[in-house]
Amino acid sequence: MRRFTFIFLGIALVVFLAYSFKPVTTVKSDDCVLISGKIVSVTQGDANNIQIRLENDSHYYYIDRGLEKGINLKQLSSKVLNKTVTLYCPNRWTIVNPDGIIPQISQLEKGTTVVYSEF
Repeated sequence: MRRFTFIFLGIALVVFLAYSFKPVTTVKSDDCVLISGKIVSVTQGDANNIQIRLENDSHYYYIDRGLEKGINLKQLSSKVLNKTVTLYCPNRWTIVNPDGIIPQISQLEKGTTVVYSEF
């Protein structure tokens, strides 16, 4: 019985970790949490990502491979830096994101204008 318990717990741990580190696939706007704030920095990150920081927010939001998608960092920065925007980010709990916010930006809006979208 004890051996069965260890096997069961081991399988449960593997499934839990596999779910937690599952990559973000394309999402719908209904699967996202909306985050509003003032952008204080737009920089180039790892793997051609574009990193975005919001005022009074500890998350490092990013546009996945934004530079490879043809987004010009300077133009984006001039459009959104020091402006209030709305970010659409996938809402899924993982072990590395216990608050449920995955900081990959699926859509970025400034007012009613869509600046970037994966939808």
